Amino acid sequence: MFFHLLLILKQLNSKLKCSKQLQSKLWLRELLCISLLGFSFVACISQANAANPKILVYGDSLSAAYGVAKSQGWVAFLQKKLADQHFQYDVINASISGETTSGGLTRLTSTLAKTKPNIIILELGANDGLRGLPVNEMSANLNTMITQSKKANVKVLLVGMKIPPNYGPKYTDSFSNTYPQLSQQHKVTLVPFMLENIAAKPKLIQDDGLHPNVLGQPMMLDNIWPKLQPLLKR
Repeated sequence: MFFHLLLILKQLNSKLKCSKQLQSKLWLRELLCISLLGFSFVACISQANAANPKILVYGDSLSAAYGVAKSQGWVAFLQKKLADQHFQYDVINASISGETTSGGLTRLTSTLAKTKPNIIILELGANDGLRGLPVNEMSANLNTMITQSKKANVKVLLVGMKIPPNYGPKYTDSFSNTYPQLSQQHKVTLVPFMLENIAAKPKLIQDDGLHPNVLGQPMMLDNIWPKLQPLLKR
């Protein structure tokens, strides 16, 4: 396009019998036109190649839309909410049903390198609790994942979890206290309890008694969004 324009202008110059002053003006006009078009072309290329920032959802079945269609999971609703509120983020869901903090830790380095997120929503630990795994090991795994994420310049949103009281008060208290302790230690934002106003309501839970149904999925996002929004940039 630019070379074609240049050829036309040069042909006009050669045909015009004008003064040196007029030729000089035409030549300046030609240079200005080419420069402006070139600038516009570069700007369009830069805009086309500009990748949206990424939000990595790194969790277990609660974030993997277990028992419901992917389009009805809270992560899918998050992508829609971001678009509706004009936040140009791409959401990457790397959640795996049954994942523990140990499993999450083993794949975090490669996942961060591959996805290059700006924000990580770290939602792990529920399966550690349900299996009665040592809380100190869960805490150590989460601690390392937060540290690795921060070293990669990734903002961390830590999602807290609680477990049923039948595990005993000592274990359940130690488990639930892990999240605010890590949040305070690393100065990262905390969602106190992902299933707030959901867990105790059977009509919002699937028949397994653990996972939110299609009615509970948007409510999980409602619990997460107020803590996530301040981390976002337009």
